[in-house]
Amino acid sequence: MPRKAAATAPAPASEVSKLIRRQREAMRMTVAQLAQRIGVSRNTVTNYESGKTEPNASDLVRLSGALGCTVTDLLCDSGASLPPRFAFRAHAPLRKDPGIAVAARKYLRAYDEIEEITNSRLQGKLRTFAGDGEGPLTDREIESAADTLRQSSGLHDAGPENIASVLEGLGVRTLFFEHEGKGLEGLSTIHGEMMLVMLRDRKRVIERTIFSAAHELGHLVLHRHLFTNDERDEEADTRRYEDEANKFAGNFLVPSDELVRIWKEERLNRLSLFNALILLKRVFHVSFHCLYHRVTELRLHSRIDGAIFINLIKQQLGIKGFAKMEELEPDPLKPEVLYRTNRFSRLVRSAFLQDLIGVSKVAELFQVPVNRATEITAEWLRPGYELVDDGDL
Repeated sequence: MPRKAAATAPAPASEVSKLIRRQREAMRMTVAQLAQRIGVSRNTVTNYESGKTEPNASDLVRLSGALGCTVTDLLCDSGASLPPRFAFRAHAPLRKDPGIAVAARKYLRAYDEIEEITNSRLQGKLRTFAGDGEGPLTDREIESAADTLRQSSGLHDAGPENIASVLEGLGVRTLFFEHEGKGLEGLSTIHGEMMLVMLRDRKRVIERTIFSAAHELGHLVLHRHLFTNDERDEEADTRRYEDEANKFAGNFLVPSDELVRIWKEERLNRLSLFNALILLKRVFHVSFHCLYHRVTELRLHSRIDGAIFINLIKQQLGIKGFAKMEELEPDPLKPEVLYRTNRFSRLVRSAFLQDLIGVSKVAELFQVPVNRATEITAEWLRPGYELVDDGDL
C-alpha cells in the first residue's frame, strides 16, 4: 500500500472539482448517493464537481468522510492515496449501499496506519490463479487452485470456524461488519499490496459467514482482473464469476478426495440423503447446502429439484409453510464457535496499551464514537481482561 507522501501543494479550485468527482466515481457512488451521505442537494454536489461552487473546509471534511478518503486526497493530486479496487462485478449490492465500500476503504487506511505505528506488516502469501480472465475457468482449474491453497493455508488443522485466522495466515486482512440489508454477505478489495476481506457478522447461521469468507478468497485467487476501476464490461459475466467463486469455496472447504473417502468408508450411500449430509456436516463444519452441492457435483448422489430439496429439509425440521434460508440449516453451528477476534483489533489494543495512540485515535481506527472507544479501552485496562471477541466493532 502506498506510504505517506511528502507534502504536496494544494490543487487549484478547478482541479479540486475534478478530484471530488474522481473519488466519487472510484467508489461507484452516484451524485444522489453522495448528496444524501453529506446532507445536501444533488445540485450542490454537481456544482462542486463542475467548479461552480468551491467547497469550504467543513464541506471538504464531510465529502472526505462520505468518500472514505482524506481531505488531502480532495486537494492534492499526488497519486499517493489511490482508491482501493473492489470487484464490483462480483459485488453488485455495493451499488445500492456504497457505505460498505466506504467503510472498507477507511479500514484499509486504518489498517495501513496501525501497521505502521506498530511496525508490524502482514506479509502477502496468497498465490493467485494465472488466468487471463477472458473465458470461463474449468472445474478442474478451480479445484486445483483451491486444493493448492488449502494445503498451504492450515485450514485442515484450524477448522472452518477459524476462517478469519486462516485468511490472515495467507496475508489477507479480515474484518467483520454489521449489515442489516440483503444480498451482501462479504466483500473483498485490494489496495496496493494489501488485500482485505470484510465479512457480515452474523449472529446465527455462521455457516454462511464461513462460506462467504471462502467465496471472497475465491475472487482474490481467481479473479484479480475484476479488481479494477475500469468501467468497461461492468455487467459482463457476473453470474459466472459468482459461480466460479462458489465452486472454489466448496472445494476449499470440502476437498474432493476427503469427501469421497469418508462417503465410501462410512457407506453413506446406504443412508437417506438428509442423514448422510448431517453426518458429513459433523466432519466438515460447513453449511448443509454447501455439502449437498459438493456431494452432487462429485456424483455421489443424484441432484434433485431445488424445491424438493427445500421441502425435504423443512419436513425433517418440522417446518410448515414459508421459511427463510437461515431457518433451513439443520444442526447449525453455535455462533460462539466462530473465531471473530482479528489481527486489526489486536494491533490497535497493543498500540493503545503501549501509549502509542489515545482514545480518539482508537475511535477513528474502529470507526466508532469516542464514547464507545472510551468503553472499549476501559475494558482493555481492566485487570484480567482477555481479547476474546471484539471482531464486531
